[in-house]
Amino acid sequence: MKKSVKLFGVFALLLTASVAQAQSGKIAVVDTAAVFQKMPQRQVVAKKLENEFSNRIKEVQRLEADGRSFIEKQQKDMAFMNDKQKQDAQKKLNEMQEAYVQKRMKLEEDQSRRENEERKQMLTRIQGAIEQITKAQNIDLVVERGAVIYLNPSLDITEQVISRVSN
Repeated sequence: MKKSVKLFGVFALLLTASVAQAQSGKIAVVDTAAVFQKMPQRQVVAKKLENEFSNRIKEVQRLEADGRSFIEKQQKDMAFMNDKQKQDAQKKLNEMQEAYVQKRMKLEEDQSRRENEERKQMLTRIQGAIEQITKAQNIDLVVERGAVIYLNPSLDITEQVISRVSN
């Protein structure tokens, strides 16, 4: 029992010291997800990526449509085909399917890679804006909004960050 009282006392002392230290510095909170969602560059990047991949998306869609129409045609003609024709049709269908899957997977990988590159650039820009604001306002600690239970609105620099990254 004495041990737990001592442990509690040490914990309370440490907590008091950390609260006192936090009070001596200036703290701010930012919602980076909100900043990211409200960035005008986000829409520009989305349009840029859409244009970058539009031809490949159309190609994958065309391969999918070709595969569907081939299957429909084969189902209609199946009754009139001999075994060799059925094997050839199945082989061609397998090749079409393989080409489709391969192109679709490569497209998805490339899209994901490019989206991550662009997201990283935008997050770097957000981080830079946060650093500029913290230096200008002598802020000692910036905490992510999701890590805070209660927030005095005067500590929230989210709108300032949005304004800074929008310029």
